[in-house]
Amino acid sequence: MHRYSLLIVTGGICLGLAWLLQGPASSADEKTPPAEKRADKEKPGLRKSVLKAFMHKKLSASQSLLEGLVTEDFNLIADGAKQLKTTAMAAEFMVFDDAEYVEHADDFRRVVNKLAVAAKEKRLEGATLGYMDMTMQCVECHKRVRNAALPE
Repeated sequence: MHRYSLLIVTGGICLGLAWLLQGPASSADEKTPPAEKRADKEKPGLRKSVLKAFMHKKLSASQSLLEGLVTEDFNLIADGAKQLKTTAMAAEFMVFDDAEYVEHADDFRRVVNKLAVAAKEKRLEGATLGYMDMTMQCVECHKRVRNAALPE
């Protein structure tokens, strides 16, 4: 009995997905009212969703860095810096392809490298200053991104 229930549920899900993914029944259905178009624009696109998840990874790494700084845990600082270096090299990091954004991205990478070196050398003050510099880089870049339209 359990098998049949699972089969019926799975079949229902497949039919439901097929129905949802089919195109409009007529050309009249293709015309979207202005209110619906506005609502569609307000929904985050796939690129924005991926970017949001990516930014949360960066935020988590920076929180790890801060925890390492306040507990003087150089391994935690180094791990956070390593995570940030990895994310800074990812394609998702390059939201724009203009000179100003590229400069922000390069500055961020440079600061994170300095922070990683300070962690390796167990220099708490250097790592702390690097964290503050990194935070300033983040804020400046985010001001730039907020004032420009993200490509879809």
